[in-house]
Amino acid sequence: MATRWTENEIMILQQYERTAKSAFTLYQEIRIAGYNRTYKAVTRKLESLGLRKPYRYTTGHEKTIGYLDIESTGFSANIDVMLSWCLKGRGVKEVAGAKITREELMSEKQDARITELLVEEMNKYDVIFTYYGTRFDIPFIRTRALYHGTYFPLYRQKAHKDLYYVVRSKLKLHRSSLQAATEFFGIAGKTRVKPDMWRKARYGDEKAMKYVYDHNVADVVILEKLHRKLEEHAPPLVRPL
Repeated sequence: MATRWTENEIMILQQYERTAKSAFTLYQEIRIAGYNRTYKAVTRKLESLGLRKPYRYTTGHEKTIGYLDIESTGFSANIDVMLSWCLKGRGVKEVAGAKITREELMSEKQDARITELLVEEMNKYDVIFTYYGTRFDIPFIRTRALYHGTYFPLYRQKAHKDLYYVVRSKLKLHRSSLQAATEFFGIAGKTRVKPDMWRKARYGDEKAMKYVYDHNVADVVILEKLHRKLEEHAPPLVRPL
């Protein structure tokens, strides 16, 4: 049976309408105050109380969140191309994504189609989460978009949070890789892509390209799980794309 909400808890929740504090921040305050509530319980209680945040107080945790990962033939976007991308909405079961075809890979346009589709999908979210996306995914996508003449979100139009830097600053692991972080939390699904599959995918082998895409899907699924494990220990601050 659920425990009855106390007057002190209600007073904490009432800050939602009067301050810039997010539902997640209030959840943390309730936990610090000694009450055993889940984040989901807090959001449901805010809804049942009819508490609404004025527009001027909207915060990152009230925005739409997506988890992004791409796969490519290499690390230099002026030479290499995108093989696939996946973008998963927070709490959404289905994963949006696209992969290059063998015909496209061998043509002059190459990843033009999937780059345009990715930018369209990115525009559905306010905040994009990645793992090491600051140094790879985001600049790679921007470079390919500029190369193909595809509109890319301008500075400060979208926000970005890189969980790599959260892991590196908040945890002390032997490595700061996505695999090390997910293994630490017991999150299954992170696998190493076989080198021969990468090589075959670069040259349009359909079986290898599907293998790479499946790996891509798994990465965004576990990225969301990792974020949920870490969000209590990292402020919801984001940076522009």
